[in-house]
Amino acid sequence: MLVGLLNSKLNLRKVIVTDRDTALMNVVAPVLPKTKHVLCYFHIEKNVKAKCITNFRIKANQPNAKVVDKEVKEANDEKHCDIVKKIVTIWREVVESPMEDAFENAWLKFKEVCEPFLMFLKYVELTVLLVKEQFMRAWTDKILHLGCRSTNIV
Repeated sequence: MLVGLLNSKLNLRKVIVTDRDTALMNVVAPVLPKTKHVLCYFHIEKNVKAKCITNFRIKANQPNAKVVDKEVKEANDEKHCDIVKKIVTIWREVVESPMEDAFENAWLKFKEVCEPFLMFLKYVELTVLLVKEQFMRAWTDKILHLGCRSTNIV
């Protein structure tokens, strides 16, 4: 049914929004060759945030201690939460950049903040940025998607 709707005789530019499921991504182009494929920015942000949370976990500086000081743990948890919030805020600036030059500036800021966390930065560069044209505003705003950039709306 979906293929029938998207292959209708109306001469409109069609857009499909999916999450980053590789099997689905691999099928969209061959089955719907005239359809623009946008990736759900919400799901990508969720993945970036999850990776950020796991990679930025700050451990208490008590290497041989069996008992972790409650105050130290709470301070580290608060510090961790602040770092994650800062990264997610800057990530949103990157994704929501309306023009490519604004994207470049936001990306430099993101790299600067993430510099101490090279594993996370490499993850973003090698997995997420490869498909930036499919979910970042600087590129998706060039196609008519009527504001639908997330599968949550559907």
